[in-house]
Amino acid sequence: MIDQLQQVAKRDDDLDIPFRSWKNHPAAGVDFPDLSIATSDPTLTRPIVDALASRIPAKIDVLAGLDIGGLGLAGALAYRNGLGFIDIRKVDSLRNEVMRSIMANYELGEGVVISKGARLAGRHVAIVDDCLISGGTALATARLIRRLGGHCDTALFVFDIEGMGGRERLAGGGITAEVLRSLPPTAADPAEAV
Repeated sequence: MIDQLQQVAKRDDDLDIPFRSWKNHPAAGVDFPDLSIATSDPTLTRPIVDALASRIPAKIDVLAGLDIGGLGLAGALAYRNGLGFIDIRKVDSLRNEVMRSIMANYELGEGVVISKGARLAGRHVAIVDDCLISGGTALATARLIRRLGGHCDTALFVFDIEGMGGRERLAGGGITAEVLRSLPPTAADPAEAV
């Protein structure tokens, strides 16, 4: 088993995950890795999805894709692994007039919402997103899933940004963060940045 895990880790280290950086986003001195360069190419997307799939614990029933970068990844992973899928929306990504009209259909958490149609009680849910920064959205999602009776102790990310405290914050909330690649806070190559 340890040999298999080391092989997965080696494959992840060898995995080419192209991205471009959004300079100074979400804050000054932090560059967000935009994964759309990779996800728009199926030859690059499949290895990323396969690497994430190898990190999903066997007990997982449902994947929760975080708005917006985790939605497509979670959908692809759910289809690949025969799992359920729910979308998690960030409240600040919804316009006020939209929020007022749909709130009757959503469970509200700490800055995130889940459709009231999601049946989570007693189910094991893993969170999926493109990048772990502070861990705030993933932790709020886990708390809401737990409040609705689901079990949530795993989160999957393509990237995490070093030194932002995301892994530690999630660990403090009882969540294991599985990450394919850690990146420094700023882009190594300014030519990649936008």
